[in-house]
Amino acid sequence: MIEFAQWNMRRELSALWQEAFEDSKRIPDFFLNNLFSPHDCLVYKIGTEIASVVYLLPASVLWDGKTVQAHYIFAAATAKRYRSRGYMSSLLAYAALVGAKRGDYCSVLLPSERSLSKFYQSNGYADFYRVKYVELSAKELQRLAGANVCLGKTLPGIHDLNRLRRNRLAKANGSLLWSDRMFALTTAMSKSYGDKLVCASGGQGKAYALCSLENDFCEVLEAFAADGMLPQLAAAILKESPASKYRFRLPVDDLCFPGQGDICEFGMIKPLGGRTIEEINPCNPYLGLCMD
Repeated sequence: MIEFAQWNMRRELSALWQEAFEDSKRIPDFFLNNLFSPHDCLVYKIGTEIASVVYLLPASVLWDGKTVQAHYIFAAATAKRYRSRGYMSSLLAYAALVGAKRGDYCSVLLPSERSLSKFYQSNGYADFYRVKYVELSAKELQRLAGANVCLGKTLPGIHDLNRLRRNRLAKANGSLLWSDRMFALTTAMSKSYGDKLVCASGGQGKAYALCSLENDFCEVLEAFAADGMLPQLAAAILKESPASKYRFRLPVDDLCFPGQGDICEFGMIKPLGGRTIEEINPCNPYLGLCMD
């Protein structure tokens, strides 16, 4: 039986998350205490037990020049003993009906593994998002920063960072957008995985990068910089997330490193309510901030 979750299910949902993703308890508990809302969560129950779950995080998508309501499927999981029974397909189908009924134009997701793409395709999703990966050594990043960069002492707030992101994606039809609240929560969720939000500000604007540091390698999960702010951002990254190699994950038409990098598939979409992908008029759509 499929139903909306309830507040008193959080302990069971945490246990299912830990089993499915092999995360420590603090990861699902942070999500369930901060981003969880019963009307944005569907569960498939077998008797009194939760067999499968999907979370429908409220978001927006830039649809042919206008911002429309959407949802982002996150942490879709089925308990190991209930897998390969069609429960997740049923949940995704029901989530599409729920989304369409509440006015969502589309459903967006990022498969936790590329091998799952065929499964999601069989449930109506299509490859849609791409990103560009740019690799730099610490020396190359230092050259970008320059020798005399002065880091601002006043860090930008969440509203300023999200506005920078929205302005940068203003013409990228199909891109996933967050409210200020959800921007704050998604970046905070990334921090629970150990990632760091690095910010820079100066007379020419704002910049930020979400950095995941492991050993001597730094994955920059998202980065946006206002015109003229790349040196300050590079300097801030070097200071806050020191590593010997960096890999930036960026929009395909990124302005920081034009003409550089390798392009890869990154995320899927399913239009709802009889809509089609062509109606979006896609233009280098970008996912990002997907809490992966």
